[in-house]
Amino acid sequence: MFLAFAPLGHGIRPGPLEDPVITRIAARIGKTPAQVLLAWAIQRGGALLTTPKTAERARENLDVSALPADAFGEINRIETRQRFNEVVKTGSPGFIPRSPQ
Repeated sequence: MFLAFAPLGHGIRPGPLEDPVITRIAARIGKTPAQVLLAWAIQRGGALLTTPKTAERARENLDVSALPADAFGEINRIETRQRFNEVVKTGSPGFIPRSPQ
């Protein structure tokens, strides 16, 4: 079991919500990009941690359904080669220190 922390990108731009593969699949199956990403993470066997800003977003996050096999495969083939939390730089997996303000 793995925990997908911030599976929607946590505000990082460009992020997974804008990925062309994700947006095309969302349009094709009548779901939002967020619902597509959450469904993909669940189908991979993951637990999710999201931080919806509104009740509507929370409801949207709960309204996920299984992706068709072809869509699941398309997402699995995305190769961004970008790590959002670089353990090498932070020295601590899962946490990025904030800069002093």
